[in-house]
Amino acid sequence: MLGCLIEGKVRLSDGYTPLEILKDLQLEMGMKVSNMQCWRAREYVRVLTNGRPEDHHKLLPWMCATIVRANPDSRAFCELEGSRFRRLFIAYDASLNGFILGCRKILFVDGTHLSGP
Repeated sequence: MLGCLIEGKVRLSDGYTPLEILKDLQLEMGMKVSNMQCWRAREYVRVLTNGRPEDHHKLLPWMCATIVRANPDSRAFCELEGSRFRRLFIAYDASLNGFILGCRKILFVDGTHLSGP
């Protein structure tokens, strides 16, 4: 399989282009392959090493639960719609306390909102 031949170089360099793969295979092994075959082989190796990009967000609920378990007063929330990512919120306890303790309470009234007809 072509992916096995280029796996080492794809792992080392994320910018390894199909054209470079094509040239390397011709020089090193005398193989003639198309640009599309090189592109598919590179994408195959990327999926093997990094996983599918669509599946990366599936770990987020587990990560949120781990954050809350390790930092009990922290807030971590992940929302998915079916298998699609919607939103994520993470606030660590130290940040929340620093914000609450560091803010000065201010109360003011702006007269433009109080004027009547």
